[in-house]
Amino acid sequence: MNWQDDPVLARERYHAGVRGRLLRSTLTWGPPFVLCLGALLFFGFDRAVQGGDHGGTWFLVIVLAILTTLFGFQAIGSFRDYVGEPVVARGRVTRRWARSDSFVLKTHYIRLEKQILRGDQIILDGIKEDDYVEATYYPKSAVLVWVEKTDAPKGDAGGDASTG
Repeated sequence: MNWQDDPVLARERYHAGVRGRLLRSTLTWGPPFVLCLGALLFFGFDRAVQGGDHGGTWFLVIVLAILTTLFGFQAIGSFRDYVGEPVVARGRVTRRWARSDSFVLKTHYIRLEKQILRGDQIILDGIKEDDYVEATYYPKSAVLVWVEKTDAPKGDAGGDASTG
């Protein structure tokens, strides 16, 4: 057996890749968030207190507030997941689908009870609707770290897509 075929090492290697993507997302969206937050504070103070002496307009303040919110949502969520630990959940997959995010990348999703989680084709290979799984994921960004099929809980007939 090759060391690359070891499931424990494969899981750790994939987890390290997910953490790398979270760090990259934090570093990508963090600086624009800090820049827009600083500009929002400066121009908001300029407009509200000083009457717009340095070029602050309410339109500019509103645009900066929107950009700060969008950049902050991405940066803060990725940062909180990067410094936090993944969560483990068990349940039935009620839906599985894929969507093209760009011309090159395709993202795969599962709905685990009421939580929508995103991953890629590698870890979602073999997972289909009505499977019971144990999913390890980061809660703020809903990024899957690992998914494994499990047995259905006792007393559950399974296959009823109308529940959940």
